[in-house]
Amino acid sequence: MNWLTGWKKKIRINVKNILKKRPTQDEETFFKTCPQCKKIFDSDTLVKSFYICECSWHFPLPPKLRLDSLFDSPYEIIEAPKNINPDPLNFEVKGRYNYSDKIKAYRKKTGQETCLLAGSGLISGMKAVVVVFNPLFGGGRFGIHENEHFLKITDFAVKEQVDFWLCCYASSGIDVHGGVTALYGMPKSIIAMNSIKQANIPTFALASRGTAGGTYASSFFMHDFIFVECSSAEDILFSGKRVTANILKGTDSIPSGFGTGIGVFKAGLVDKVLNDRKDLKDTVAKIAKIILKKEELETKNVEEAHENQKDFKKTASTTS
Repeated sequence: MNWLTGWKKKIRINVKNILKKRPTQDEETFFKTCPQCKKIFDSDTLVKSFYICECSWHFPLPPKLRLDSLFDSPYEIIEAPKNINPDPLNFEVKGRYNYSDKIKAYRKKTGQETCLLAGSGLISGMKAVVVVFNPLFGGGRFGIHENEHFLKITDFAVKEQVDFWLCCYASSGIDVHGGVTALYGMPKSIIAMNSIKQANIPTFALASRGTAGGTYASSFFMHDFIFVECSSAEDILFSGKRVTANILKGTDSIPSGFGTGIGVFKAGLVDKVLNDRKDLKDTVAKIAKIILKKEELETKNVEEAHENQKDFKKTASTTS
């Protein structure tokens, strides 16, 4: 029995190693398979299609590409604050990992200090700040360093009196490795959003894909307008279906669209489900212009220019 037990252990270890090496849907590989229609795409094709499959499935969009698509021209990156310890508890799972090592790996993989990438510039001629969560950075978890980065971005938006604020969520929730210190991120992010509201800056939230846990329960619902990127978006919820089913204990059935873009829209939790991510810039810009009365100003300027041209022609004809 000893040789058989040892043989089984070796097989189990080999299988685990093989599964560990298999790339997940979030990892950057040259080829990606659409989870919906199973079509295979290479990276170049995905970039050209804006990471949208022919069946309308939306692959995760790299944060840098999202910022490039939204801003009219070159924009300024709002860097993360320095000298912040993202792992004050020195969290360790013995025999498995140190959390500080994981953070280093996330930074090396994404080229970011935190899971947030933020930019400031012009969108359709209006000053804007855009914040994008990167799911490749620990599933987009909102940790201690992310919280301080978020506060710095909001302070920048208020100080610069931008026309509007847009936050694109793709977050698995609050980072539990930081304990209570990390949980402070929920009230702090709410206070930060309130400071933007007090500055009369319109705010927009986009659930670009899974948005869950403490992030979903805090700053996400503090925005004036909340959109879902596409109908195929999933996991827009506080807790997953299995956890929710255990809480309900079978007393209530979970709706078929639970946590999906269409489901949260029907439940009245979001304002709009976009056809696809290409509609985001135009949708946000139109609403912002209405709120800020930019359309009226543009119309007035055109009318004044037209009247001035008429006066000029009339004066010119009289003098001649």
